[in-house]
Amino acid sequence: MERRRFIRNLGMGAAAVAVAGCAGEKEEQKAAPETTAKPKGITKYTAIGGTGLKMSDISMGCGGLDNPYVVERALDLGINYFDTAPDYQNGESEITLGKVFKDPVKRDKAIICSKFCKRGAYGLHLDLGSPEEDFIAAVEGSLQRLNTDHIEFMMVHAIGERQNDMARLTDPPMLAAAAKLKEQGKILHLNVSSHGPHCMEDCLLAAIDSGHFASFMPALNFARHTRLDEVLARAVEKNVGVVAMKTLSGAREEDLQEFSGEGTDLAQAAFKWVFTKPGVSGLVVTMKTTADVEKYVAASGKEFTEQDQLLLDRYAAKMNTGYCRTGCGDCLTSCPHEVAIAHILRLDMYFTAYRDQLKALQEYHRLPQRMKPSLCATCSGPCTQSCSYGLPVKERLLDASRRLQLA
Repeated sequence: MERRRFIRNLGMGAAAVAVAGCAGEKEEQKAAPETTAKPKGITKYTAIGGTGLKMSDISMGCGGLDNPYVVERALDLGINYFDTAPDYQNGESEITLGKVFKDPVKRDKAIICSKFCKRGAYGLHLDLGSPEEDFIAAVEGSLQRLNTDHIEFMMVHAIGERQNDMARLTDPPMLAAAAKLKEQGKILHLNVSSHGPHCMEDCLLAAIDSGHFASFMPALNFARHTRLDEVLARAVEKNVGVVAMKTLSGAREEDLQEFSGEGTDLAQAAFKWVFTKPGVSGLVVTMKTTADVEKYVAASGKEFTEQDQLLLDRYAAKMNTGYCRTGCGDCLTSCPHEVAIAHILRLDMYFTAYRDQLKALQEYHRLPQRMKPSLCATCSGPCTQSCSYGLPVKERLLDASRRLQLA
């Protein structure tokens, strides 16, 4: 990897400096692409822990990405952090990014995060104890598809998706592979993500304390009160970066439209709420179209207001008993049949809210039959009584099953 490329990736902060009128700042920063198009674009870049890299506060999740022009537009508007994976559309997400990043000038403007996964349908995270060669092969495949010689962040994905998952954080073959890949300059940092449902906060605290991870990605939104404040405080203490996901709390397109207008915008309010939390470097939200890009970057650099809180309160009152909080898992031990409650309802969120039907259908199809809600119709439903938010769990599972069993 050329040292020049690493140094130039140290930040996109010059655009934020220009906006703030601090042209005399001496810190070496990488300027955001200039554009006269509206919206204005990214105005804030924040350090990712102690990595020396700075990311756009609103950044691009690349699940469902298949159009290189969407990436071009994101770069034009100053987005510099792109989150992808080999199991996003069988590698198509990485391939699409690679069509843009084969241009070294454009690659130098970007920070890429990919994941230790096999290529294929979503959910192919490398399991605990996978051989060192599999971790190396995953990175080599990603490098080829992305048309690059290095990846800034390589992620151990979805810690806590299964029980007793914490051991993946210190899996010897993974750490050995990471050490070799870092030495070769093929990856710069390790990071980790968790959306639960098993012990999300404990998993993230363990990741921070392990010293192996430069950043982490939690499910973080206004709709659920958790121990994440403890996790964020620990991240600040240890100088570990935080990149938020699942920030829209399962809002569907019709929700975003219903609760937006006349100077209010639900998505922007949700994003701005995330930045009220300490230590958050940026957030990642799925962007599949140029309209998504232009809509979401409008929240960049803006302060959370009382009007935003009122809007979120209005939305929360509507969705309170309809949204399964990502990372919760309170109901899991209540099911006598071991149904994968939280996982199924998260897949239903991908189907109904994220417009990612294929991903949801494929992963649901791979679930063992014993973990599907085939017995829910005749069950007394103790799961509903155990939900801290009053979600009608049984009914939601049956609805989700009707949609997702189409595979």
